Amino acid sequence: MKKKYLKGLVLLSLLLMGNGMAMAEENTAAEDQEMSFDLEGVTVEAKRPDWEKKLSPGTVTIVRPDDYKGEQKTLPDLLLRVPGVHVREVNGKGQYTTVTIRGSTAAQVGVFIDGVMTNLGGESAVDLSTIPVKNVERVEVYRGYIPSRFGGTFIGGVINIVTKKPEQEHVSAEVGRSSYGGDKESVEFTAPLGSGSLMFGLNYEDSRGDFKYKNYAARRAVPQMAGNVESAQASLENIMKAGADWNNSNIDHLVSTGDATLSADEVSRYKADNNAWVNYVKSGGLEKNMVDTAVARGAGEIQSYDVGNWLLDSNLRDTYLNRLEEAMGDDFDRRAVSRNLSKYAYADFMSNQYTNFFDENNRKEQVVEAHDKKSIEAARAGASNYDPDKSSEYKNIKNQTEAAKKNLENRKKLLKAYQDANRHRRYNDRKNWDTILKWQNKNWTVKGAWTYLKRHLPDSVWGGGGAGSDADAIAFVPVDTFAIYPAESRRQTIDNKELLLENRHQNGNLDWGWRFDYLHQAKKYRAEEMFHNLAFDNLYWKFYPLREWSKYTSNKYNIQTDGTYKLGTRQMLDYQMNYSHEKLDVKGSNMDKVLSDMVSGVMSEMRNRYEQDIFNFQLQDSISLDQGGTFILTPSVRYNRSKITGYSDSKRFGKDHLQHFSWINAKDSQTDDKWTWQLALRKDFNDRFALRATGGTYYRLLNMYEIAGDGAGILPRPSHHGNTIEAMFPQPEEGKQFDISALWRGKLFNSDNSTTLTYFWRDSKRMLQLYRCGWDYWSYFNDNKGKSHGIEFQSSFKWPKFAIDLEWTHTLSHIQRKNDSVGYGYTDVWATYQPENEANVRFTWSPNDKISIFDEFHYTDEYFTYYGKIAGDSHKSYLSGRPVPSLTVMNAGIKWKPEKSWQITVGCNDIFNKGPKQKIWTHTAYYPDGDVSLDYPIQGRTWYATVRYEF
Repeated sequence: MKKKYLKGLVLLSLLLMGNGMAMAEENTAAEDQEMSFDLEGVTVEAKRPDWEKKLSPGTVTIVRPDDYKGEQKTLPDLLLRVPGVHVREVNGKGQYTTVTIRGSTAAQVGVFIDGVMTNLGGESAVDLSTIPVKNVERVEVYRGYIPSRFGGTFIGGVINIVTKKPEQEHVSAEVGRSSYGGDKESVEFTAPLGSGSLMFGLNYEDSRGDFKYKNYAARRAVPQMAGNVESAQASLENIMKAGADWNNSNIDHLVSTGDATLSADEVSRYKADNNAWVNYVKSGGLEKNMVDTAVARGAGEIQSYDVGNWLLDSNLRDTYLNRLEEAMGDDFDRRAVSRNLSKYAYADFMSNQYTNFFDENNRKEQVVEAHDKKSIEAARAGASNYDPDKSSEYKNIKNQTEAAKKNLENRKKLLKAYQDANRHRRYNDRKNWDTILKWQNKNWTVKGAWTYLKRHLPDSVWGGGGAGSDADAIAFVPVDTFAIYPAESRRQTIDNKELLLENRHQNGNLDWGWRFDYLHQAKKYRAEEMFHNLAFDNLYWKFYPLREWSKYTSNKYNIQTDGTYKLGTRQMLDYQMNYSHEKLDVKGSNMDKVLSDMVSGVMSEMRNRYEQDIFNFQLQDSISLDQGGTFILTPSVRYNRSKITGYSDSKRFGKDHLQHFSWINAKDSQTDDKWTWQLALRKDFNDRFALRATGGTYYRLLNMYEIAGDGAGILPRPSHHGNTIEAMFPQPEEGKQFDISALWRGKLFNSDNSTTLTYFWRDSKRMLQLYRCGWDYWSYFNDNKGKSHGIEFQSSFKWPKFAIDLEWTHTLSHIQRKNDSVGYGYTDVWATYQPENEANVRFTWSPNDKISIFDEFHYTDEYFTYYGKIAGDSHKSYLSGRPVPSLTVMNAGIKWKPEKSWQITVGCNDIFNKGPKQKIWTHTAYYPDGDVSLDYPIQGRTWYATVRYEF
């Protein structure tokens, strides 16, 4: 397969080169013209590919949001049109969304807004769903070679979002509606102000996001769930039988001891009808029966005292003395009475003196009364033992019965949920406000921007573990049917503020400027419902840090200077230098608690403050190798330095510090720096054809998140874990890359055609991989390495009333991971969330200047969701990566302009509702050759309508 694509690349390149060489003779005069670099090339508009040529000597694609007015496209939607770019909606539409370029990870892509880097330390990669594209002039996507004006070295590439420059007076308003409660409104205003122009934009968006999907794992578990219901029913019946047996044994016991008087008919009736027996007990009938029986029995005992039978038995005598003492109280002299009774017993066995003694002391009535009182109290106390509401033994049976009934009810509820696999997505709503105020003139730019996002975080249908455990895909099928997580209704708010001040000057051959920018982000999280599910380990959810709420506050200051110096007609130097300081504060639930040895270790190692200082310097030289400026060499060098420091203000550090995770101290820091280089070469054979090649090394500095974690689920790596003796923290990723491109612009099939074909290759070392290191936390390690190579193809055809835009990317990645089972050698793993092929086609037909009809197809090849790779059996090895099958989505719509100022757009995304039907294939002993849903299902068919008015 690789050879086939390489051969295709070579043939197409030769074809394009042949066409270009054939036309080279037409442009020989251009070779003799003197080259002249344009100092304002970055700000002067031109049609593609001149734009790319001025922006970068490497590969760059420009996307303009205004080309898609009314289509309600987001930044991720626009990036789908760029070859080499893959967008992953990690948590679903409108939720956490990341981008990768040429097989990179999301963290290896830099995202800038007006040249200001937006990557902050509170997250591993930029969330594209939080970045608005209203009031945006263009989106620039750089791959491979990164031009000097962007600080840092990003392996995959850079995305730069350029906001509109306020110019002429203009007002526009737009209102849109879409499926699942979608609502969008925006207003944009520009007008002259002083020596420059002012732009103001206000935008609002919200959505319920409660789309339908089917949980494919449901049907697999129906037989198991039905068996669980039968088991629960049998368990309940056994417990209820134990309750009936308890009552019947009580009846038998009362009869055998004579504590109650029950006839044979009554015994049979009560055993046959336990409810009648319980009513008899609870109504007081049994207590009265036992009291009457005890009184009658006492009368016989007292009578035996009168005839002196007690004299024959010492036990009876002692019983009599005890009861006589109870009757007489303080007047009773036990020793004297005992002597007298003994005297009577020995002197005259049948003497009347006993009776005289008893009567003359007037004690008989007292003895009878005391006996009856004692018997009645004992009978009443004994009766309570047979009352189900008062018996501790029966209460236990009752509790077991209630628990069994609840278990049966829950299992029936689960069975019903599994029998109907249709779901509505819950906790998928969002609201987004953003505003921008920008003033600009020839020398100054002042910009303020604010974005506020409020959303719930949807639950994973995989139990929160992602695609790492397919058993969870079955266990958590009912996730959107009823509450199943210990933390439910998890709400997140993100508050972003930006301030930019820029000043530029031109002094002779030097064009230079300085910039100051400030970024603030407050990211809050709270679980609105907690601990409802006792099936989970409540210790984990109640007491572990940041599970109930958290707040991440980032503040970043950056100062930068850059410029261009024209050395002559054939050489131009570009430089950029910037310094940034970022501070991150972390607060959250249970960060300061120590509850037990099991959890105190994680809590005592919480970091609550981080700081990062970054310095970047880049120098780029553009040299024309010929008089006409058709052969340009662009070398550049870069120096990048980072110092990151993590703090813990916990009082447990010091003599009382718990040494569970000794690699974390009250303060830890690490500094990394390195020089790298880039080289670009471009040859324009004529106005229609050019070849370009770039290459170099890179050294990607890590962000705070990757080094210090989030303080909860991701922590700094243990120094004793595996092969990690080279540094305290993970180290920057590094490697080398090159690409070669053929560019064509001219007439093809009677159309204006622009085509770019690029082959790219990258070799990466010390790539980061997230490992689970303990019961509750993960850490980043430089344990991966890999190579990626592939082809990018982009072509546009434009006829007077019809246009076709094509993009295609073919990427092959070979990733290896350190493995302790082979002595920390490397073993092959799957490259996750990286489709081998991805393509986009857009057709646009404009029969007149009032109507435009468009149709889009986006194809995503299958990709793996789990890195594990089983050796041997190819089928099991393939399924061990838990692949997602390929997907083709079709969008269409129509735009109508009844007047020059009005535009009405109606359309539908994912017409055939393919998104919610995506599956993951697995093969394990638990779930052989099974299909389950994505861990976060994707929204499908979405209708929308937009009305736009230009004042």
